[in-house]
Amino acid sequence: MLGAFKKFLKANGQAFTACRSGIAAIEFALVGPVLLVLLFGVIEGSDALSRSRQVSLAVNTLADLVSQENELLISDAEDLFDGIEQIAAPNGGVVSIKLVSVIKDSRGNNVVHWSRDNAGNIPYIPGTPYTKLSTSTLIDEGASVIIGEVDYKYTSKLSRLVMPSIKFHRTATRWPRRSVRVQLCRLKGICTS
Repeated sequence: MLGAFKKFLKANGQAFTACRSGIAAIEFALVGPVLLVLLFGVIEGSDALSRSRQVSLAVNTLADLVSQENELLISDAEDLFDGIEQIAAPNGGVVSIKLVSVIKDSRGNNVVHWSRDNAGNIPYIPGTPYTKLSTSTLIDEGASVIIGEVDYKYTSKLSRLVMPSIKFHRTATRWPRRSVRVQLCRLKGICTS
């Protein structure tokens, strides 16, 4: 048996030592996993960035649309929240949306004028201090500023076991355009003061 192997090597020696067909498989085994991790990392990163942009678009749209009104009916706010949820999470997911009107009180502090959220609640009690607004934000006496807040919890579809969820929180501030204050109304003409 050993003699046959020696004859084979003598006859095919150069062909046997020049054969490199297994090297490509070894190189792929070393580089392939790294390339796969990079590929999925790019896919996940672009998906997370896309969701972040959608949340930013949603909160800016919310604040912009409300700031164009004199009066906002509660029923219109609920319809608006439905649309904003579709912008922030078109494929579903839990979105928390808050809409707040902030005014200056008699001492010059920022206080809540009115607020609503997409669950139909009042997230900030009227008259309580609103501390999330920069003190340098200019609010004229008798005027208000509209603030939209959107929270979205992003969970990766591909790597939900490896990556933790990312919470996106975006805020947008707008001054009313058609009046000094946007009033929240239960019915037409029955509004906040």
